[in-house]
Amino acid sequence: MTGVDDLSQAVAMVTRILESHRVPYFITGSLASSVHAEFRATNDIDIVADFESVNLGPLMRAFDAEFFADPEQAVRCVHQGQSFNLIHRRSYLKVDFFPAESAFNRTAIQRAEQVMLGASGPALRVATREDILLAKLQWYRLGDESSEQQRRDIMGIVFLNRDRLDRLYISRWAKELEVEDLLDRFLALDAEQP
Repeated sequence: MTGVDDLSQAVAMVTRILESHRVPYFITGSLASSVHAEFRATNDIDIVADFESVNLGPLMRAFDAEFFADPEQAVRCVHQGQSFNLIHRRSYLKVDFFPAESAFNRTAIQRAEQVMLGASGPALRVATREDILLAKLQWYRLGDESSEQQRRDIMGIVFLNRDRLDRLYISRWAKELEVEDLLDRFLALDAEQP
């Protein structure tokens, strides 16, 4: 089994369980930026989910057969608005869950797009190109603007989607998320490309 097969199987299991428990979610991070820009290998799956109306006990037990999970940690983290993770038992891929605490994440859940992972892979709810761009700008800022990987992901999203980005939407949220200067900088760099 390849790394892509492991990733595909793990994400399919996670999203199937989320959907069966009616948990609103979207895939973000490297997997989402790979959907909208250049593919890059990843050892984790980042998911933003709205756990507000979910009973976490049964949800975490549903993960137990295929994932290492700490239900007590998950409950504590969700109540504190912090992330928690699962580890896939067979491949050791990590699944990071981020509670949808912010207005931006709640909006991004509503806007998420259904995307097929590969030709025959599972259908996933993935952040839109605008929302993954905004999230990547936030993570770049939080990392003191030093992550070369985040910078490349941002440039890839901007460059490969320049004519498809909803500029009004990203400008509005960039201002709200206090990354307007970063957005302007990356759009200016893109304008210099042939």
